[in-house]
Amino acid sequence: MMAQMKILVFDCDGVLFNSMQANIAYYNAILQHFNHPLIESAGDDRVEICHIGSSPQVFAALFGEDQVEAAEQVAQRIDYADFFPELIPEPYLYECLEELAGYLPLAVATNRRGSMRDIVTHFKLERYFSHLVTSCDVPRPKPYPDMLHRVADLGGCDAEELVYVGDSEYDRLAAQQAGAEFIAYKWEGGQKVSSHRELTQLVKKNLLGRQN
Repeated sequence: MMAQMKILVFDCDGVLFNSMQANIAYYNAILQHFNHPLIESAGDDRVEICHIGSSPQVFAALFGEDQVEAAEQVAQRIDYADFFPELIPEPYLYECLEELAGYLPLAVATNRRGSMRDIVTHFKLERYFSHLVTSCDVPRPKPYPDMLHRVADLGGCDAEELVYVGDSEYDRLAAQQAGAEFIAYKWEGGQKVSSHRELTQLVKKNLLGRQN
């Protein structure tokens, strides 16, 4: 397990933050503009793509491929920072990042775009992450492996030396196609950890075991 780990990579939504309500509110603002039915609950079939997709993927699912450009234009007029109050850092997030950043480089690979850097700044996470890769930085979003290959390039290592912490099938597939190890955060799609505290213990056990 994680025998070659050089960089620990995090997804954002559902891993660093509970962002469900923020994302629903954001996409509802765009749905409202087009007079589409709003997402009223977490049980709505549209919630999953709003959680895991890049904006173009979400817009294609919500409005159809022919309306992606129009939805993008509306989105440009909406400031995602308005929804920051509904972003909830996962429990023990700061403690996890503080401790693990002392052992190895940390990175983010997310289907978010420009909002990710604003989120990192707003929540004072800059000092923890050596690399930050969004869907703006690569030709293809997850589930393609492009972001993880980009992290590996930035970190001067092979993608097989990454461990990716995610919470969706898109994350698992990206890791699989990149050849990276995958840890499932509060999700059943791989080796599972249920909290950042558990993740910290798992990574430290691996790293310290390699030193002995």
